[in-house]
Amino acid sequence: MNRIILILSLSAIIFYGCNNNNPVNNNTGTPSDYVKIYTASSGNAKFEVYSLSSTNFVYGYNDLGFKVYLNNVEQNQGFVKFKPTMYHGIGGPFHSVPVSDKFYFNSDKSLFTGYSIFIMYDTAAFWSADFNYNDAEQIDSMIIPLIYSSNTKIAAWDNTITQKTYFLTMLSPSDPRVGLNDVDLMLHQTQDMVSYTEVNDAEMFIRPWMESMGHGSSNNVNPAMISTGRYKGTANFNMPGEWFLYDSIKVSGNFITNTPAPKFILQVN
Repeated sequence: MNRIILILSLSAIIFYGCNNNNPVNNNTGTPSDYVKIYTASSGNAKFEVYSLSSTNFVYGYNDLGFKVYLNNVEQNQGFVKFKPTMYHGIGGPFHSVPVSDKFYFNSDKSLFTGYSIFIMYDTAAFWSADFNYNDAEQIDSMIIPLIYSSNTKIAAWDNTITQKTYFLTMLSPSDPRVGLNDVDLMLHQTQDMVSYTEVNDAEMFIRPWMESMGHGSSNNVNPAMISTGRYKGTANFNMPGEWFLYDSIKVSGNFITNTPAPKFILQVN
């Protein structure tokens, strides 16, 4: 409760540090495909947020990078921690999101890089975020904006046996086409909607299905883990129209998905 009151009482300071309404191109030394979307500053610390995904924080998957300045000197050692939290009104429920545990410095990009997945969009709620550098410098409770994306595909379900909630996020295909399409997914689990962990030992079994025609497809490749919490495979859509892409998932030999399995609805061109 005190945290929420603090957020509201400091609103003038919060919005002073926000550059998100007018995104600008990257500073020298940052790859041109990243866009600066936000600035949080307090005292001698400044955090600049860059995105590879959008011109703002966006509902769904965000490929992010950070620049950190202490006393106007850019830092390139250690790590950044970024903790977004969604508040559903004063005194109401709140939750966080799947996010990189630490954003480490990438010398090729001159950024501390990682990801965040904003799992919900609600105009009646608001988001704030904490910024931390090396557990030494921190800026808390900065209001951040979030825009909606119709391309976002997130499936969520509860498992009564494991007592966990799972989130499956589709990174691609965002514009599926007839034929073979790369399928890029991330899988997370949580017990409290505050802390999330990547699921690294899953077996995935995808099934494309065209409901209107009553058929599936062949030549699909089940997603396999390529990095922490991330899985890639191939889906074959053999004609245009609306397709369901089901994903049945096992962990430690047991299905964690319900029946029917979670699905994504895709418009194939």
